[in-house]
Amino acid sequence: MTQTRPGNKTTPLTNLWVLLVDNDGELTTQDAEGRVPMMARSGDDQTYLLVFKNAARARQFLSSQDVGGGEPRMVVRANHDDIVRIARSAGVVGTLLDYDPATQRYASAGALA
Repeated sequence: MTQTRPGNKTTPLTNLWVLLVDNDGELTTQDAEGRVPMMARSGDDQTYLLVFKNAARARQFLSSQDVGGGEPRMVVRANHDDIVRIARSAGVVGTLLDYDPATQRYASAGALA
């Protein structure tokens, strides 16, 4: 796996997977069910949206973390704008693809599309 910093390359979210978790009042913006996509803060205090290539990788991440009620959700036309709106309201600057918390590595990073 390589680690790159987001630059001009954007990550199209459609057909990738995000992890929806209960907001619990942490963010002012959420979806209709009170959920938000999972994000991560990097060492440089930037916030990134966690995205995964497939449901299996998303579930693997969830099983390795103590995330009660988290569920993988494919980004499709119907939920794309909601996910981007929530991410932007939280100050997300980019995406981390297939983040592995054990190694703290990810397949790629990109700007939020």
